[in-house]
Amino acid sequence: MRRKIIRTLSKGYCQRVGLADALVHEPELLILDEPTNGLDPIQIRQIRELIKRLAKNHTVLISTHILSEVEMVADRVIIIDSGKIKAADTPQNLILEMRTAGRVHCELQVPMDTASPILSQLENIKKVTSEKLEDDWSRFHLWSDAGTDTRLAVSDVCAENGWPLRSLFRYEAKLEDVFVELTRKD
Repeated sequence: MRRKIIRTLSKGYCQRVGLADALVHEPELLILDEPTNGLDPIQIRQIRELIKRLAKNHTVLISTHILSEVEMVADRVIIIDSGKIKAADTPQNLILEMRTAGRVHCELQVPMDTASPILSQLENIKKVTSEKLEDDWSRFHLWSDAGTDTRLAVSDVCAENGWPLRSLFRYEAKLEDVFVELTRKD
């Protein structure tokens, strides 16, 4: 590739040339704006690995709206909204501290108006919403205090009341959820 004109290179190679150019003088700080934008999945993985290697010897600042990428490569995250810092911490801590981190979903064969009041009374539950499914099944969404897991309590309540339970899972919050929660206007 060394004899090719830069404008004839693929997006991935152009990203690499730009990064190589930035690294020539061994800077302490690298600022990368949307480093995986427009790349194919293989190139994205290569850039992620490169960023991780570079972070061992450089401070790497990434500006991006692709928060799944940030979760994979960042040790610390700063969420900025309208020029104001809304949060700064590790991705793991930001996720643990958000309000909706304890969300559980379940599908029960019971009327919504029967189960909702009982599920609402479980320890650490902040809010219960539901939706009607087919054949007398209902889906319930239970929001609980951050860092709590209410699956066992839901399972126990189902057993005590004889409610058939088809699915029960804990929603794993993502950095994107944190961003939405911190920047929403309501």
